[in-house]
Amino acid sequence: MSALEISDLEDVLVGEIAEAGDWVIANLETTISWPVFYQKYAFHGQTYFIIPLTNNHYPAVALKRSQQTLLEARSSLLRFLSAMSWSESSGATVVAFTNGGLPRPMGREKSFGQTITADLNLTYLPEVIEARQGLALALMREGRGLNHPAYAFLSFYRVLEAAMPNGKARETWVAANLDAIMDRKGIEALAKLKQSGIKDVGTHLYKSGRMAIAHAGGNPVVNPDDASDYDRIAGELPIMRGLAELAIECVLEIKTRNTAIREHLYELAGFKKRLGAARVAAILSGQPPLENEQIDLPPIDIELRRKEPFTPFRAMQPVHTSQEGQCLLLVYRSNDGLVEIGFTLDFAEERLRFDWQSDINGQDDESAAAASHGAEICRFILEYVGNGELHVYDSETRALLSRVGEFIPVNYQANHKKLLKDIDDWNDEAKRRCEAGR
Repeated sequence: MSALEISDLEDVLVGEIAEAGDWVIANLETTISWPVFYQKYAFHGQTYFIIPLTNNHYPAVALKRSQQTLLEARSSLLRFLSAMSWSESSGATVVAFTNGGLPRPMGREKSFGQTITADLNLTYLPEVIEARQGLALALMREGRGLNHPAYAFLSFYRVLEAAMPNGKARETWVAANLDAIMDRKGIEALAKLKQSGIKDVGTHLYKSGRMAIAHAGGNPVVNPDDASDYDRIAGELPIMRGLAELAIECVLEIKTRNTAIREHLYELAGFKKRLGAARVAAILSGQPPLENEQIDLPPIDIELRRKEPFTPFRAMQPVHTSQEGQCLLLVYRSNDGLVEIGFTLDFAEERLRFDWQSDINGQDDESAAAASHGAEICRFILEYVGNGELHVYDSETRALLSRVGEFIPVNYQANHKKLLKDIDDWNDEAKRRCEAGR
């Protein structure tokens, strides 16, 4: 992949974000590594566009408004930002909302201090069902985005209040979960606080932190001109951040990205939804399909994240299924019948099993298409063994059926020169066959 570059706004307004409409834009200050290409995500029934970072403009997220009022559209953008911030474990603060015929972010003079990436992997966005879940995520986004220890501390404490409105229950929960903080800085800060002689950490965080910050007329109080207050709150901030994250995950039952990766339910989530709960339960019980029972499988696109699509792996059709214990074996074929690829859906382990050395089969019928497919298969192997992230989409709806994390080769050293030569050889052969009318 070539080096990433930040472009000018006029150069990135392409595709769907170049279409005129009633756009609402959230201009951001954020610690999220921002993409240099536009992306779109469906969330709660709407489509959100991540506007690339450009020279002299803010990073932004935009929504094309239809029936919503302006305030409703802005609120929708904020909720998407809160979900995105939770997924990325980073803050995002709206500098200003703007709107116009195109999603043009506000200009700014700052041309440094923002890390960039090719794209964001937002395949995990938390589902918010209850109002207090949404409020907690919003407060978490706010706290992570604030460059002010006292106000960030207060936002994180308000996450606990949103998760546990009852003060006594909150006090009991904090005492029981302090040692469950996972963040290294939080663990270090907690140990330092205990070493200072503070025995009731929960009460200390409430009285000397939350109450002292929120109220200026009592005692104790956090004085912005007192450097010792600043240092104390800044030192204890990681504890509050860790507790807030725990409350969202353990009390409000919204998984962190780390938990989602550890459970890797996304590997089969789309297939399970497509197959239906009854069929999945039957597979898990080891019960094979009934005679003449049809398994509903869609055509699929097989891709690698951040790589160009592979021609033979587009709109592949299901041709065979079989069940072995708690696994469902799938075979898909390209539309011209020349390439087959197989997967195993391991429902017991929540894994999509794929072996690039044995599960891809190409047939050479001496046609130009077969040679072209040979080049594409070699390119797929080259990019897959180079830590490729496998994505499987429903080719009709583009719904994500499966995502598998970066492939890490074991006891294998890719011969890049040979694979590149194989790609060139197959492309040359495809050209020769094409010229020969084959």
